[in-house]
Amino acid sequence: MESSTHLEEVASALRSHLAETGAEPGELSLEDIAAVVGVSRSTLIRRIGHRRHLDEILTRQGAGAPRRSAGDRAVEAAARLYGEFGVGEVTLEMIAADAGCTVQAIQGQLGGRDGLLAAVFDRYSPMPRVEEVLAEPPVDLESDVRLLYERVLDALMGEGRVMAAMFAELASRPSGALAVHVRENYAPRFVSLMTGRLAVYVESGVVRELPEKTLLSLFAGPVLARSVAALATGERLTPAARARLAADLAAAFCRAVRA
Repeated sequence: MESSTHLEEVASALRSHLAETGAEPGELSLEDIAAVVGVSRSTLIRRIGHRRHLDEILTRQGAGAPRRSAGDRAVEAAARLYGEFGVGEVTLEMIAADAGCTVQAIQGQLGGRDGLLAAVFDRYSPMPRVEEVLAEPPVDLESDVRLLYERVLDALMGEGRVMAAMFAELASRPSGALAVHVRENYAPRFVSLMTGRLAVYVESGVVRELPEKTLLSLFAGPVLARSVAALATGERLTPAARARLAADLAAAFCRAVRA
């Protein structure tokens, strides 16, 4: 019931904003909506659960079916093309043609090639799925970690061609715009999310007191090593195989860090 009330409140605030600005729901990112409501992105996710829930209630309230923005279409088109041809072979003109928009629209909404690369990485990387898991209260260490590993593996292996292209770009251009975005924006956000959740288990005595970097390395090192190896070789794991791998990784992590 509380979740439904929060959804209604967010939808009402957003509808007022749309009426004042003339914007379309699909033109607003989760960060934009959080700013309208006056909360952080993570708080917004906890309140609405998933973006589609908000879209559904807006439609019921008469705001109309959300129209997908040019930027949103461009991100999906870029992901398809990057996965097929590689980042270096894809131009903004190719992406605009595939997305049914103009290069100017991509530049205006995403900031050109560099902004588009960052947007593709953010959407198809594990972060959105990890945020959804961490928006829920902690259950127990092994269940939490297993679910996180499942989401990370689904993102990295389920979207294999896209993420393979992203990692190839990072490796070939360590000083490029995408690498800078990952170092300065993405990685600190991911670290903050994970250390916040692990701190709950440290404070409750479930996890040994270890340096944050050690805990993060123990969590992230094995799953990244396994995923990068799969991306490099083109190996594809079925959902069932990814779930088994997640369970194995979670069990190993828990053995390493339990108090």
